Amino acid sequence: MLKVYFHMYLAREEEPKLFQMLEWKEALALIGPRRAGKTTLALRLLEDWKAEGGKGVYFDMEALGAPATARDLLSEINKVPRKGMVILDEVQVLTDWVKIVRAEVENGKRNMIVTGSSATLLSGEIASSLGGRAIPETILPLSFRDAKRWGDFSLKEYLEIGGYPECVLRPSAAKKLHKLYLELTVLRDVAARKKLREVKPLSDLALLLLSEPGKSVSAKKTSGRLGISQPTFRSFVHAFNDAFLILSIPPYLRSPRKRIVADAKHYAYDTGLQASVSISAEKDEGRRLENLVAIELARRGYSLSYFTTGSGECDFIAQKAGEETLAVQVWGGEGKVPQREWDGLRSGMRGTGAKGLFLSLDKIGEKPGVKETTVKTIEKWMLEG
Repeated sequence: MLKVYFHMYLAREEEPKLFQMLEWKEALALIGPRRAGKTTLALRLLEDWKAEGGKGVYFDMEALGAPATARDLLSEINKVPRKGMVILDEVQVLTDWVKIVRAEVENGKRNMIVTGSSATLLSGEIASSLGGRAIPETILPLSFRDAKRWGDFSLKEYLEIGGYPECVLRPSAAKKLHKLYLELTVLRDVAARKKLREVKPLSDLALLLLSEPGKSVSAKKTSGRLGISQPTFRSFVHAFNDAFLILSIPPYLRSPRKRIVADAKHYAYDTGLQASVSISAEKDEGRRLENLVAIELARRGYSLSYFTTGSGECDFIAQKAGEETLAVQVWGGEGKVPQREWDGLRSGMRGTGAKGLFLSLDKIGEKPGVKETTVKTIEKWMLEG
């Protein structure tokens, strides 16, 4: 089927919630990976605001000619009428931005929207300095639901192209764009902020983690291979998580201390980027589907861990305040489901008291091997939202 892609604004599922948040007195902080669509969403909010008769202005803090100091920025903001809207895009590049936003919110002067590509920078400052004066909202690449609305993609196509908006609009250019996004993330969001002189170990680690989604990576062995210390390894992995390149999932352990130092599994925040930059000679379809489910669970607000015992391994233990804990098993094979998959799910349910969810690539023609388990195809579950 011939698909035609138009370069126009297409709606996203996050919009209704964001429009409602404009009515709140707090600032709105959009965080997430570069090129995920934060700027477009912010400008969409500004367009809607102006359509209702409001005034507003947009500042790209990384652009040439942008206000270089807090004083310069404040001077420009003061030109906006009271109750107007101010958007500060990629705000993390400006020192003392917190003071400006805090003053605007405390005095009820203007509606503030800030965006940034570093979770730690924004979330940390929101928690410590803004103290409830800003609400963080994570914007990830397009969900499968939106990608299907934008371009009628199949699940297999979505696995390869991913959810970055420009890649969905121009799938033929996706591989080149993914490599560019990886370079921007590693060099600008991680290496530059850490002031690294030698970037190769950082780049090598990023490629290694992206090439082996869902595998437990030993900090000791991997740091030795890369010629870096274990603390440096953990620092790099933490930075990849901050930049929304990698989602690291620890084992389910009741001891917080053991959980922090245990070897985690790592997943790409975008399966398309993962497919484009992987250096692995083999394509493990099962693990890539597992990756897809991990990011969708994170998108839905779940905190994730994996559960392993001698009797099996459960892919995900998904926890969210006010909701039942889920033990999730993902299977991408064909034919009869191997007993080890049911055993892994059962171990996760028993070990955590969770409700079971079994997700398969194709509809299975057998009864669930574990009682009190919901069975769905991955595509159906992804489309439910």
